[in-house]
Amino acid sequence: MNAVAQKNNLLVVYPEQTIRANLLRCWNWFETKQQSRGAGEPAILAAVIEQVCSSHSVDPERVYVAGISAGAAMAVILGATYPDIFAAIGAVAGLEFRAADGLIAGLRAMRHGGPDPSQQGAAAFQAMSFGLTKKARRRMPIIVFQGDADSYVHPGNADQLIDQWAVTNHLLHGNNDTEPDTAGELTNGSVAGGYAYHKYTYKDAAGRLLMEKWMVEGLGHAWPGSPVSAPYADPKGPNASEEMWRFFSQTTAESLAAPTGLRALWDRSVGLLNGAVRYASELLGGKHS
Repeated sequence: MNAVAQKNNLLVVYPEQTIRANLLRCWNWFETKQQSRGAGEPAILAAVIEQVCSSHSVDPERVYVAGISAGAAMAVILGATYPDIFAAIGAVAGLEFRAADGLIAGLRAMRHGGPDPSQQGAAAFQAMSFGLTKKARRRMPIIVFQGDADSYVHPGNADQLIDQWAVTNHLLHGNNDTEPDTAGELTNGSVAGGYAYHKYTYKDAAGRLLMEKWMVEGLGHAWPGSPVSAPYADPKGPNASEEMWRFFSQTTAESLAAPTGLRALWDRSVGLLNGAVRYASELLGGKHS
């Protein structure tokens, strides 16, 4: 990420877990107390981002979250619990939102997958409700990388991630009466001297890029495209850091493109109405954090 940051004038923040909180220094994404807004690790990480944004010149519309393994699972949680901060998600060897409710369930999800993605997609949408009262958002783009030789996180978790966010984005856009589209457009490719991959592209109803899934042949539990070979880092690509920045840039530009005419008036009216309904629901339910 450092090379991408230097090339594109980005700030990259690397939060570190303490050994007291987790012996492997991993984020505790599998604990229910770490899966909600306003408490635990999500609140700590959100506060880190807010501190950086307050002390540096940062465009609030271009703040993203990405990670690998436990970091990817936590990135997914942050995208759902703080949609007012994050504009898109990047996940390498990640899992769907709230894929587990304890350590044993977490290990099981890593090996076999989590709960029904449709159920978790609705849960993620519900978790976004308070953040959406602070900043209206009708889409949460996500790019996913997964190795088919990953011995820690089963490749099926990548499919669940896409299916979950397809449902969440469907609900975000207000398409409650139809089924979300999970049929991606396939592009096959390979890295010179490296791995072959299968890239699936998913677009929204307006034809804009919304999600991507990269399934990489022969990649283990590692960040693809790292400049050097290391534990959990594989230089044989594709370059996840560069592809994430390309994806983030494109989806943000498309999200910020203002509709015109009657469509713009309609979108604003629906957005205001949805925000009012969500806020009323929060007040009635007593959920303010």
